[in-house]
Amino acid sequence: MKFRRRSSVLPRAPWPNGLERTEPLRGQLWTRSERALREPDVHWARKVIAAAAAGIEIAVLVYLWFGPALTLHNVQVIGARHMTSSQIAHAAGLSGDGSVISVDGEMAKQRLLNQVWIRSAKVMPQLPGTVLVQVSEWEPVASYHAGPSTKLYLLSSQAIVLGTTTSTAGLVDVQGPTGSDPRVGDRALDAQLLTALVNMQRAFPTLFGQDVAGFIFDSCGSLTLVAKKGWKVYFGRVLTPEEFGTLRDKLTALKALARDVNYSSPDLDYVNVMNPAEPAVGFKSRPAAAAPPTPNPCK
Repeated sequence: MKFRRRSSVLPRAPWPNGLERTEPLRGQLWTRSERALREPDVHWARKVIAAAAAGIEIAVLVYLWFGPALTLHNVQVIGARHMTSSQIAHAAGLSGDGSVISVDGEMAKQRLLNQVWIRSAKVMPQLPGTVLVQVSEWEPVASYHAGPSTKLYLLSSQAIVLGTTTSTAGLVDVQGPTGSDPRVGDRALDAQLLTALVNMQRAFPTLFGQDVAGFIFDSCGSLTLVAKKGWKVYFGRVLTPEEFGTLRDKLTALKALARDVNYSSPDLDYVNVMNPAEPAVGFKSRPAAAAPPTPNPCK
């Protein structure tokens, strides 16, 4: 059987005369020319001027950085009392002969804050060659010694050891556990406890008519107040937050006893407020109402 090829329903358009079938259609290219796309030429003289200007800027910067015009020649220190100006400058890294514009004030400030005496600091470079350093130092609030040691250390309000001292005038005296001496920068005891001791010493003359000679904080965490007249107050352990929180009740009990006990009497030996609900008083001339703490209160 033979099949006949069906012709297309749509008539074919005639091929343009004079145009080969293999020849592509010609048309207009609607784009910018390559010349128009190139970057505009810059005159060589402008390039030379720009290079010269950049070289001059670099030379000026190098001169200012390394030259004598802005050399650091003066460090002015304000607010230092326990550290000398030279110590402050050395600690801040300002003892060299570099340029003042090379001083990093923030870095110098952080270096100063690493010093135990420095509480706050500002470092301000000033042209042509001066750096102003303003510091605030920690104020010693207590003196500390380990057990019977006679070597005294100054403590800040944060209980940080600032350095050694030979005088305890105006400071709270704290005797810590027997052992090795602390190092500068160490925290000798809890800062919250030290704050309580400072406040207690300041309030004692008003509340009880007595001055405080010092405090004893032993290796078991027991706290003892020593009055200048020689009698003592046993507070017991103050290591945990709960134990620390009982100090207020114990002071209240000590205040209540003032109605019956003469705190100025030379016969008074101690007051035991370890249990604030049942305080006990001991006298030198007669048997104690309650025995003082045992030599080993850690048990």
